[in-house]
Amino acid sequence: MIHLLTSNPLAKAITRIARFVGSKLEAVFSFGDKKGLTFKLLTGSLVFGLGVLFFATLQDYSDSGLALREEGTPGNLNALPSIAPVFWQGIGVFLALISFIITLWLREGTGPGTRKTLILFSLWVAAFAALAAWLPADVLATKEALSGKALAGETPSVPAYFGGLFLVSVLILSIPAVAVVYFRLDLMDRYTVHSFLSPFVFCLLSMVAVFIIADITDNGNLFVAMELSRVLWFYVVQLPYLIVFVVPIVVLLSGLFALSKMSKSNELISMIGAGRSVVRILMPLFVTGLYASLICLAFKYEWAPSAVGYTEAIIETAKREAWAKRHGQRLRQDVWARRGWMHPNEADRRTWFVGKVPLVLSDDMADLVIWQLDEEGYPGKIWKANRARWMGNEDPPVWRLMNATVYDYDENHIPRISQQQRLDIDGWSETPWKVLSSSQESEHLGMSGLTMYLKANADLDRVSLAPFRTNRWYIFAEPLTCLVMILIAAPLGIVYSRRGVMGGVTGAIVIFAFMYLMRGTVIALGHIDRISPFWAAWSTNFVIAAIGLVLLWFRGQNREIPKLRNILVALFRRRKSSI
Repeated sequence: MIHLLTSNPLAKAITRIARFVGSKLEAVFSFGDKKGLTFKLLTGSLVFGLGVLFFATLQDYSDSGLALREEGTPGNLNALPSIAPVFWQGIGVFLALISFIITLWLREGTGPGTRKTLILFSLWVAAFAALAAWLPADVLATKEALSGKALAGETPSVPAYFGGLFLVSVLILSIPAVAVVYFRLDLMDRYTVHSFLSPFVFCLLSMVAVFIIADITDNGNLFVAMELSRVLWFYVVQLPYLIVFVVPIVVLLSGLFALSKMSKSNELISMIGAGRSVVRILMPLFVTGLYASLICLAFKYEWAPSAVGYTEAIIETAKREAWAKRHGQRLRQDVWARRGWMHPNEADRRTWFVGKVPLVLSDDMADLVIWQLDEEGYPGKIWKANRARWMGNEDPPVWRLMNATVYDYDENHIPRISQQQRLDIDGWSETPWKVLSSSQESEHLGMSGLTMYLKANADLDRVSLAPFRTNRWYIFAEPLTCLVMILIAAPLGIVYSRRGVMGGVTGAIVIFAFMYLMRGTVIALGHIDRISPFWAAWSTNFVIAAIGLVLLWFRGQNREIPKLRNILVALFRRRKSSI
């Protein structure tokens, strides 16, 4: 049977074609070159991601044109969104495609000089592709917000907005810049970086995978009623928060592993014998820790806090949908940040009750009741609506109530009831930001949201504003934990004597546990205004960094780090002798 198949002319032709295609794919992608294949996969993923973003933006632009045509204003070009994001994202896709094509020249036989040039050129083109796809659209949205056209009617903070743009731009451009610095390192520095990065990547991927698996185990029954795409997006959105949360401990473990391994194989002794000091040997790790802090700062500035709020809202929505499915009901899959919020507008004698507060304030509110009181304090008019949206782009801005019921009271306080499918109301001073800003949680706001909240609610008391002021400082303090962890891992991972490394690992774990205990305590004290927001956010980093510098001084002087037991015994004896 096998002989008949192999002797069949058609089978022979298919075999030849398969071999030809395989040889061509091997020649193009060079599967034996793992590093080159990694670059091809990364740039290919960038092309795919930017392509999906481009077509989604193009579809939104097309849908906006169709909506205007249905409203009977097809010629109103001013009502159309700007086409600039579509154009620049198309440029980004084109540049990403060029970056991918450049990586196809990476082969096993490529010389080191040519290989370095191709990698750097591909990374720079990919960085500018990402900037082209993201920055113009974000700048346009920022410009509209600063010109008074914010989607939720908020008053934005100029430094906070442009600080976020600057951080993300620096992060994107830092990738090829770091590659340039890496290729200029000497052999010892490059070996130190390699020793750190291998366990770092393994620990990071492992911890993220463990977190996701544990979360699926805990909440898997809640996601039954949700669409698969929404569940996947739920975990994608959590990535910034996960990175900020796990990177400090990953940096600590990776530093301990790399330095203890180098100590055990006497590589550190060899480097010191070559004339390098301990601090000079550790310098690549300090720079790596600082770069990890930059990455965490870019995520913590806006994305990670938003991910926390989105995660909690999704979990709450999933619980309600699971309950509805068990009882044979079906709910609309909307994500709500809070349920039941009251906003009094004493100046205009108007009170708002929002049954469902949207996660993004510019989205539709749901289940509203709005009371308008007369001069004597009696209800003059009441509006009930299933949904409400603020049309800030209209001139003048209007509130659009959907499925509205209006109670219009006469002089005898007897209501006249009317219902309308769509009701537009202008002249109200409220915006979504004014109605809902005070409902925001400090843990769910990035730098822009915290700054705007503190500015809009400056008349509140100190205790009410303390969590927001503390978290504004904490946005900068938490990412610097990565550098602090390097200061702890460096001296405790180095072992000069024959003693094992378990003492250093145990000390590092104890210091890490102490850091988290201290951080939680001082942050809680800052939230209730017992200590100043600055010291609540930064004191833990200062204390742990001071401990790391002292330990590093011992290592730099080629001295063993004193054991905690010996320090406590010495202090006890000194106190006993003084008595």
